[in-house]
Amino acid sequence: MISDSALLVGTDIDITIKGQEFRGTNGLWELLTRINVNRKHLTTNDLKKYKKILVLTNAHLTDYEPGGDIQVTRWPKCHDVISHIFPQTRRRGIECELRRRWVK
Repeated sequence: MISDSALLVGTDIDITIKGQEFRGTNGLWELLTRINVNRKHLTTNDLKKYKKILVLTNAHLTDYEPGGDIQVTRWPKCHDVISHIFPQTRRRGIECELRRRWVK
């Protein structure tokens, strides 16, 4: 499960979420399964796929509600990955300049 959505894994490691298929790569699996993400395994394409999955499932939002605030946790993935994937969002009402620098 990702948020309230079922994740189906095919025999060839493809991932299906809400009818959309994603090719399972080492980087994407790192993002989906680990709390501490090793950036050496990630590619730009993996981050784009992960962002698409988060938007599709609202997994990064409080209570998984569309239009909700991004969940703020102490987990390294939230701080190191999710906050950088969504740089235009506000976190606790304060726009984070560091996220914009990381994306560039």
